[in-house]
Amino acid sequence: MRDVKEILQNVQKPGRYTGGEVNSVRKPFVEDTVKVALSYPDMYEIGMSYLGLKIIYHMLNEIDDVLCERVFMPAGDMIEELRSRKQKLFSLESRQDLCEFDIMGFSLSYELTYTNVLTILDLGGIAVKSEDRGEDEPLVIAGGVCSCNPEPMSAFIDAFLVGDAEDLFPDFIEKYRALKKQGRSRKEMLRELAALEGVYVPSLYRVPDNGDNNFTPIPIFEDIPAVVKSAKVQDLDKAFYPVKQIVPSVRIVHDRIAVEIMRGCPNRCRFCQASAVNRPVRFRSEKRITDICTESYRHTGMENIALLSLSSVNYPYLAPVAKAINRDLACNGVGLSIPSLRVDESFYELPEIISVVRKAGLTFAPESADPSVVKAIAKDIDTEVLLKSVKIAFDNAWRSVKLYFMIGFPQSPEDEEQGIVDLARKVSMLKGTRPKNGAEVKLSVNPLIPKPHTAFQWYGMKGRVELEKKREKLLPCSTKKIKISFHNIGQSILEGALTRGDRRVSGVIYSAWKNGASMDGWMEFFKFNVWEDAFKENGLCVEQLATRSFGLEDGLPWDHIDTGAGKDFLKKEYTASGGQK
Repeated sequence: MRDVKEILQNVQKPGRYTGGEVNSVRKPFVEDTVKVALSYPDMYEIGMSYLGLKIIYHMLNEIDDVLCERVFMPAGDMIEELRSRKQKLFSLESRQDLCEFDIMGFSLSYELTYTNVLTILDLGGIAVKSEDRGEDEPLVIAGGVCSCNPEPMSAFIDAFLVGDAEDLFPDFIEKYRALKKQGRSRKEMLRELAALEGVYVPSLYRVPDNGDNNFTPIPIFEDIPAVVKSAKVQDLDKAFYPVKQIVPSVRIVHDRIAVEIMRGCPNRCRFCQASAVNRPVRFRSEKRITDICTESYRHTGMENIALLSLSSVNYPYLAPVAKAINRDLACNGVGLSIPSLRVDESFYELPEIISVVRKAGLTFAPESADPSVVKAIAKDIDTEVLLKSVKIAFDNAWRSVKLYFMIGFPQSPEDEEQGIVDLARKVSMLKGTRPKNGAEVKLSVNPLIPKPHTAFQWYGMKGRVELEKKREKLLPCSTKKIKISFHNIGQSILEGALTRGDRRVSGVIYSAWKNGASMDGWMEFFKFNVWEDAFKENGLCVEQLATRSFGLEDGLPWDHIDTGAGKDFLKKEYTASGGQK
C-alpha cells in the first residue's frame, strides 16, 4: 500500500483520504479479480452520505472475484499536493492509482458535479474523453438519476447504466468478466455490453442532422436498441441491502443508518423527476426493514436511523415499523428520523410516528401557496391539512419547521411570493403554548427546473431577470422567526441548461472544466462567468438552453431512454397542467 503520510500531513481533514473505516472492505488487488473504483463525484462528506454508493459498494464486494473500492473528489489542497508531486489520485482501500482499475464508475445524481467527474478522471491518470482512451485504460461508466438524460456527459462516459443497480450491475460485471477473459477489444466490449437491458453506450449512437426539433440520438448499427429501457428491481425484499454500512472516519452530512423503506412514489406530482423515473412503487416489508435496522445498529453502533423514501408517510406499515424500532433500539439511545414526510391526512393519524421520531425539526414541501398552481402540478395538498399537521407537530414538542417552495411554475400568479410569505406567517403562529411571537419557520425557495421524463419537460424555466425580481420580493420578508433562503440563480440556470441539454453540451462541460470550473455545487467555488464563456465558446447560450421550451412532437434529447413513465402519459399530464397541445 502506498505511503501517503507526507501528502496527508499537508492537507485539511486527512481522514477523507485514508480509508480503513469500520466495515470498509479490503481485498487483494490481483490480476484475476474484476477491479472497480466507485465514486460519488463530490467530497467525502457528501459522497459517503449517498445511499446508492453504499449499496453498490457492498453488493459488488459480496461477489468473490470482484473488488470494489472508493474514491471521492479531493479538496483543493489535496489536488495541489498530487499535482506538485506528480502523483495520481488513488482509491481509499488499497491506494492504487485509478488508472489501474478495470472499471471506473460514477454515481451521478446532481448535474453540478459533472466537472468533478472530469477532474477525478484526469487526476487518476484516465483520459477525460472516451474517444481518447486506450485499450489498457478502465471502462468509465455512470449511473444515477442523471443517466436519464445522459447526453451532456456522453463524451466522457463509455457506458451508462440506467435504472436500478441491484439487478443491472452484477449482470454488467459478469458480462465484462467474460469479455475480458476472451481478450476482446474495448470497442467490442462496449458493443456486447450495449445488448444488456439498461446499458447505453453513447459512441454507438448519433444525433440526426435534420433541424432544431430533433435532438434524440439514434443507433449507428441495426442490432443496437433504439430505446434503452431502464432496469427495475421487482422485489425490494429480495434486493441486496447492506447491513454493514461503513462508519465514516470524519463527520459527514448525513451521519446515520439509512434504510430505504420503499422505492417510487404513489403521488404523481407532474414536476417530480424522482417519482417519474422510479415507477412503479415497490415496498420493503415491515419485517425486512426492522431486521435491517437491528442488524445495521449491531454492526455500526450509529445512533440515528433514517427511514428513507420519496414519501415515507405513504408507506403502509410506517406506524408499526416506527413502533418496533423504538421498542427494540430506543433503550440504546437510537433515534428515528423520517426525512420525507409529506403533508397528508395520514400524518396526523399516526400518533406513533409523531411521538417517536426525533424532534429537531420538521420538513414539509407544499411547493406552492397558490391553489391553482397546486392543482396544475397535481401536488394534491390542502393548506388546512398542512396547518393541522404543523400544529400537532408543535404540540408534540417539535421546535421548528422547514417549508420547501418552488417558484416560476408556468401557472404561477404574479404575486406568488406574497402567498408564500403569508402561509409561512400562519405556520409560525401555530406554536400554541410556545412564545407568542411564533415558531421558527425556515423557507427554502428554489426556481422550478423542468426535468426530463416529467410532464413539465416541455416547459422552459424562467429567466434570470424574472427570477431576480422574485428573489428581491422575497428576501426582505425575512424576520427573526421567518428565515428565507433563495437558491443561487446562476446555479439554478446552469442546472437547467445541463439537465435539459443535448449532446452539444458535452463540449461546454469540457470547455468549462479546462477553464477552471470545479465543485460547481459549492457556492464558494461556483464561477458562473466561466460557464457563460464556455457556452459561448461552443456556440450556445446557457440561459437559452435552460429556458427553451419544446413542442410535443419534438425529438427530445432523452427520448431514447425509457424510464417507464411513458411519453403518451406524460403528454396527457402536460396538457392537464395547462400546457399547449
